[in-house]
Amino acid sequence: MPQESSLSSEEIVAAYLRLLRSPIVAPALSAIPLSTTLPLHDASRPCALLLSPHPDDECLTGLLPLRLLREQNWQIINIAMTLGSSLIRRAGRKHELAKACAILGFACALPEEDGFSNVNEATREGNPAFWGQMVSRLRAMIAQIQPQLIIMPHAADYNTTHTGTHGLGFDAMARLGCEFTCAVALTEYWQPMDEPNAMIGASEKDAAALLLALSCHAGEVARNPFDRHFPAHLIDNVRRGSERIRGQGAAGARMDFASLYKLGIWLNGKFVPSALKRLVGEGEDIGTLFA
Repeated sequence: MPQESSLSSEEIVAAYLRLLRSPIVAPALSAIPLSTTLPLHDASRPCALLLSPHPDDECLTGLLPLRLLREQNWQIINIAMTLGSSLIRRAGRKHELAKACAILGFACALPEEDGFSNVNEATREGNPAFWGQMVSRLRAMIAQIQPQLIIMPHAADYNTTHTGTHGLGFDAMARLGCEFTCAVALTEYWQPMDEPNAMIGASEKDAAALLLALSCHAGEVARNPFDRHFPAHLIDNVRRGSERIRGQGAAGARMDFASLYKLGIWLNGKFVPSALKRLVGEGEDIGTLFA
């Protein structure tokens, strides 16, 4: 929580800049290579399936599944929908992803050996046969796991692979028929959602774990320092979320870091958002969201 400071505004800004410009050293660790083999669903534990458009999204939007794992012993399975558009980077990104998931404690699998390609609305509209093959594969993965929760980007998350992953996830769930039901959490990163309905607080420990895992994606953070900017992203979510969740003019939530989500349920072949607006701070019971 914020504490009283005798620093001047200049000193505060300088301290921020020192942190922002400090390199984050990725841990040296080995991880089990990724494959297309799905881990078995441990029937004794609830399971969340995380549909990540790229390697690194499991970190950028992974606060909710991380808390479910750490606090409620959920099994978390990350599906890396793609390994990015650069063919020469795919082997490296697969290795980086394995390390990041090992840090977070997430299981991880690929839908194909090098992930899907061209997961975007242009493919969905212009090449329905190819799109249908990807939908069928993802449908089979969901049917095999039978998760209690599926997490994916919202429909307008700007990046074409993010919006494509949303469409692919919804199409795959629709293919499972009206009898299929599960909780759904929509995420945001590149573009805020119009109507988030949950703000999930992060402890220092959780934020640090996500940041450490994010630093494993060395190729991406060399291009754009997502890792150094990540704490500021979590801080800004508290600013926005305090009024988006509590209402315009509400007092700021008493937390330092948070992520925003849109929670709902897949029911009768469509997504039904929750009518409740929820705020779960660090140390509060995350399990009440899906009781």
